[in-house]
Amino acid sequence: MGIRGIWAHEGKYLFMVNGFEMNDGMFSCVPFGNHFALDNVERIEIIRGPGSAVYGGFAGLGVVNIITRSGFEQGGKITYTATHTGKQFSMNQISFGQTVTGEDVTFNIASTYGAGSRSDRNYFDYYQNTRNLTRASDIYNKQLSLQLTYKNFTAQTLLDEYSFEQIDLWDQLYPGPPLQESFRSNFGEFSYKFHKSNLTIIPKINYKWQKPWRLNVPDMEYTNNKVFNKLSPSVNAIYEIKNLQITGGIEYNYDNLKQPKTISYQFEEPFKNGKNYLDYQNFGAYTQILWNSKYANISVGARYDNSTKYGDAFVPRIGITKAFKKFHFKIMGNKSFRVPGGIMPNRVPMGFKKLKPEYGTIYEFETGYILAPYSTIVLNVYDITFKDLIIYGKEPQTGVGYYKNQGHVGTAGIEVGFKINTDKLFSTINFAYYRRKSSNSDSLFMVPTDNNQYLALSPVRINSLIGYRVSRNSTVSITTSYFGERYSYSYLNNNKDILVKHKANLLVGLNLEFMNFPFKKFETQVIATNLLNSDFYYLQPYKGAHGPLPGLDRSFGFRVIYEY
Repeated sequence: MGIRGIWAHEGKYLFMVNGFEMNDGMFSCVPFGNHFALDNVERIEIIRGPGSAVYGGFAGLGVVNIITRSGFEQGGKITYTATHTGKQFSMNQISFGQTVTGEDVTFNIASTYGAGSRSDRNYFDYYQNTRNLTRASDIYNKQLSLQLTYKNFTAQTLLDEYSFEQIDLWDQLYPGPPLQESFRSNFGEFSYKFHKSNLTIIPKINYKWQKPWRLNVPDMEYTNNKVFNKLSPSVNAIYEIKNLQITGGIEYNYDNLKQPKTISYQFEEPFKNGKNYLDYQNFGAYTQILWNSKYANISVGARYDNSTKYGDAFVPRIGITKAFKKFHFKIMGNKSFRVPGGIMPNRVPMGFKKLKPEYGTIYEFETGYILAPYSTIVLNVYDITFKDLIIYGKEPQTGVGYYKNQGHVGTAGIEVGFKINTDKLFSTINFAYYRRKSSNSDSLFMVPTDNNQYLALSPVRINSLIGYRVSRNSTVSITTSYFGERYSYSYLNNNKDILVKHKANLLVGLNLEFMNFPFKKFETQVIATNLLNSDFYYLQPYKGAHGPLPGLDRSFGFRVIYEY
C-alpha cells in the first residue's frame, strides 16, 4: 500500500470494516490480496488525507472504512464468483447477506467463504533462485459479520480469517512444501445512542482479538504465534445548533501482545522486559468545531494522546470548504502521527532511544467545477512531510529486524479527476502525479538514479472506469490502471544490491453485466482481468532484499448474483 508516493503499509493508514480497526496488533499492517470481498459491500468511505485528529495514530495518510450491507431494506443476496487463469483459480468464492427487520429490531448477517491465488508465474528470489507459484500461493478467506440494532442499542461482531500459502520468505525462497501464514481477527462492539434536543451522546465499548502473522518455520529457526488483545471503551458526542456543529470524544485503549500460552515453539521471539507479554495504555481526546456560513465552512479540530509507552502526541487540523452551485473548494492544513505500537518497542537496538511517534504535516488545496449537467472535474494539490520516521532494518550479526526513528520523507503532487454520467454513458478518469521532496531517510526508500521518486511507487498513475448501458438490462464496462516506470532493488550480484528499472504497465479489465438473466432477480456478469496479460510485479518499497512478486496472468470467469 502506497499513498501519494509514500509507503503506507506499516501503520500510516487506518483500514476498517464496519468501524472495526483491521490493522494488525504487531506491525499495524493489513494484508489485501483477495481478502475483502466486494459482494456484500454497501459502500466504501475514504478520507484521502490525514485523519489522525479524529481517528488517532494509524490515520497518518488516509482512512478507509468498508460498510457491509446493512438494514435499510429487508431481503437477501447470494453471490458466487469464479475466475480462472487456465492453470488455477484466481478467485473462487461465495458470499451471502441477509437483513431481517421488525418494528424496533434490525438484524443483519453478511458472510464470505472463498479462495484465490497470488500468482501462477515464476518467482525469483534475491539470489535469483526460482520457483513457480502455481498452487504455491493460494489464498483463503472467511468472514462473518453480524449486526443487531434494537431502538438506540447496537451490537455487532466481525470474524475474519485470512491465510495464504507462500514460498517467498525474507530474502530467499523456501524449498519445501508451501508454508501457510495466517491472520485471524475477532471483533465485538456495543454502543448506545442518547438523544436529547440538539445533543447526541454515544458510549461505546470495542474489543479486538488477533493472531497476526502466524507462521512456523522451525527448520529456518522462526516461529510466530503471538496473540494480540485490545480493549477500547469510548464516549463520543455531537452537538448541533443552527450553523454550528461541535463533535468530540474521549477514549481509552489497552493493548496487550502475548506469547502463546504454551511455549512449544523454541524460536518464538522473546520480549526484552523478561515477561511473556507487552502491554500499553493510551488515553485520547479529540474535538472538532464546524461552522457553516454563506461564503465558507470552517472546520477546526485537534487530538491529544498520552501513551504509557511513547508519551504525548498532539495534532491540530484546520479546513475551509464550500460548495456553491457549480463550484467547490477545499483548503486544509493537518498534522498527523503514527504510533510505534505492537512489537516495535521490543525491537529497538541497544544504545538507541525509545521509539517516539513520527509526525506528518500535510497541506491540501482542492477545487472542482460542474462542466455540464452530467460532468464534473476536480483538481487537488498536496504537500506531505513525515519527520522522525520509524524505519525498519536488520541487525547484521543476527538478521533480527529492528526499528528506530531516523530522518524524514515527503512528497508533493497533483490529482485530477473527471466524471461523466448520462443515461447511457458513465465514466470516471483519475490522473495522479507525485514528486519526491528532499529526504534524509538513510536511503531506504530513495531511488539513487532519480531524485523525483521513491522505490516501487510510480510517480504517474491513471485509473479509469468507462461503462455503457447497451440496454435496460445489459451494460459493458472497461477498467484500466496505468502504472508508470518504477524502480526496485531486485537481486544481489557480487554482493551488490542491483537496482532495476521496471517498465510501465497497463492493466485492463472487462465486465459484461446482464440483469434478470438467466431468470428474474438474477444478475450474471462475464469477467476478464488483466486482459492484455501485462507482466505486473509487486515491488518492495524499501531497500530490504526481497525479489519482486509477480502478479496474476490473464483471468476469465463469471459472477452470478441472486437478490430476494
